[in-house]
Amino acid sequence: MLVMLPLLLPPAILPLALLVEQVPMLLFGLPLMAAASLVFAATHHEQAEAIKWAALEWAVWLVGILGVVMVVVLVISSL
Repeated sequence: MLVMLPLLLPPAILPLALLVEQVPMLLFGLPLMAAASLVFAATHHEQAEAIKWAALEWAVWLVGILGVVMVVVLVISSL
């Protein structure tokens, strides 16, 4: 499938498609991170507005930390 990707996708989307192809379970982790941040925020706040902002903050932290881990793993695996 990797050989056919350049023929099917526009050039702007190709790097993202290649990353998702290398890490196929990446897309399954995003809803889990969103759910985890929402549950964590809801257990620490009572008001809806505070829950929304806290969930967004936790989602950014989770995506950032796990993104750094993913980049490190990809760099190590390419060596």
